[in-house]
Amino acid sequence: MEEKISSVRNACLDSLVDFEKYKKYSNIELSGSVKKYGFGDRDRTFFTKLFYGVIEKKLTLDYYIDRLSEKKNRNPRVINILRMGLYQIIYMDKVPDSAACDESVKLAKKSKNRQAAPYVNAVLRNFLRKRGELERELYTLNDLEIKYSCSSDIINIWTDSYGAGTAKKILEASLLTRGLTITVNSLKISRDEFLDKLQTQNIGAKKTDVSQYGVTIDGGVPAQSIYGYAEGLFYVQDEASQICAQATGAAPGDLVIDCCAAPGGKSFFMAQMMQNSGRIVCFDIHKNKLNVVDSSAKKLGIKIIETHIHDSKLRYDIKNADIVLCDVPCSGLGVISKKPEIKYKTLEEISKLPKLQYKILSACSNYVKPGGTLVYSTCTLNKRENEEVVYGFLDENKNFECADIQTFFPFERIDGFFLVKMKRIGV
Repeated sequence: MEEKISSVRNACLDSLVDFEKYKKYSNIELSGSVKKYGFGDRDRTFFTKLFYGVIEKKLTLDYYIDRLSEKKNRNPRVINILRMGLYQIIYMDKVPDSAACDESVKLAKKSKNRQAAPYVNAVLRNFLRKRGELERELYTLNDLEIKYSCSSDIINIWTDSYGAGTAKKILEASLLTRGLTITVNSLKISRDEFLDKLQTQNIGAKKTDVSQYGVTIDGGVPAQSIYGYAEGLFYVQDEASQICAQATGAAPGDLVIDCCAAPGGKSFFMAQMMQNSGRIVCFDIHKNKLNVVDSSAKKLGIKIIETHIHDSKLRYDIKNADIVLCDVPCSGLGVISKKPEIKYKTLEEISKLPKLQYKILSACSNYVKPGGTLVYSTCTLNKRENEEVVYGFLDENKNFECADIQTFFPFERIDGFFLVKMKRIGV
C-alpha cells in the first residue's frame, strides 16, 4: 500500500512542477492527473489534498525552507519535494513524520542532482527538531503575506476595499475546507425527494440557507458517487452562484440572455425557475465550453437553452430581453479556497479587468427591454471590479436604476460574490 502512495506522491510532484512551469489552472491540472493515473477514491483524496495544499500554503512553506536552509536549492523539483514533505508533516495528521521524510528523500534520489537527497533530508529533519519554535514564530508574525500565504497585492486590494479587519477575516476564511454544494434538478426530482434518496446512501446532507434548489453534502463525497449523477438529477454549483441566478427572478416564458454563460450553471438554474418554458440564449467566446453547456443541458433535460459563440463586448442582434445576466470575467478573489493559485495574482493582472467588465455590461445592457432586469455579478471581492464598474455604468446610463446590491463574503459560509440587480426604467 505504501508503494502505491509513493507513486501518488511522484505523480503529485510531476503535477506541481508542470502547474508552475506551464502556468496551468490548478483544477485542470488536477483533473488531468486524476484521469491519467486512474486513482481510486483513497489515492485521489490523498493526491488532491497534497496538490492543492502545497499551492495554497506555498509562501508559508517557502518561509520555513528559507529559515531552515542557508543556501536554498533553486531546482523546481527539489523545491516542490520540500514543500510536499513539509506540508505532509504540518498539515496531514494521518501521515507519520518519518514517512513524510523518507518518501521525500526517495523522490529526491530520483533527481539528477546528487546533493538533492541529503539536502532534502537535512531540511526536513531540521524542521522536526525546530518545529515548535518555528510555528510559534509564524503565529506571532505580523507579515500577513507569509502567515496566510497570499500576495501583498491582493491583501492590499481587500484592505482598501473593506478595511483591515474584514481583509483578515477573508484571509482566515480562505484557508477553510468547504464541502460540496449542488443544485437539485427540479425538472426531474424535488429537493425533498432527493434528500430522501441521499439518506438511503447514508450521505449527510441539508438544504442550503437561501437557494431554493441547493443542497450541501457532508464530508468529501465525490459528485460522481452521489445518487442521480449519471441521470442528471443534480449538478455541482456553489450557493452564491445559485443565489445570483435566483436573484434574476426568471419566470416561465421569459427571454433570458446569459452573456458569459459557460459552464452554464446559472442558465440551468434559471431554466428550472422557468419550468423549462421560454428561451435562454447563452453566449461565450469558446466553442468547446459551449459544447459542454449543450451536453449538460441535454443530460439535465433542459430544452430551452441555445448557445452562440459571441464576444459579449460586442453588440448582438437581440432586443427586448426580460432578463440579461452579465456574470463577467473577474479576478476570482472570492473563490480562492477552490482555486488557490488566485492568491498569487498581481495587481497588474487584475487592474486590466474593470475596463473589460464595463464594456461587457454596456454592450449587453442594450438587450434589456423597458421594465426588464439587468444583473451584473462577479465571484470576486474588489470594489474596482464591483461597485466602481456598476456606479460608472449607472452614471452613464440614466435609463437604468439599481434595485438591489449585495456582497457575499467567504466567512459567511459561501463563496465570495457580488451582484447588482438593475431595472431598465426608460427606452
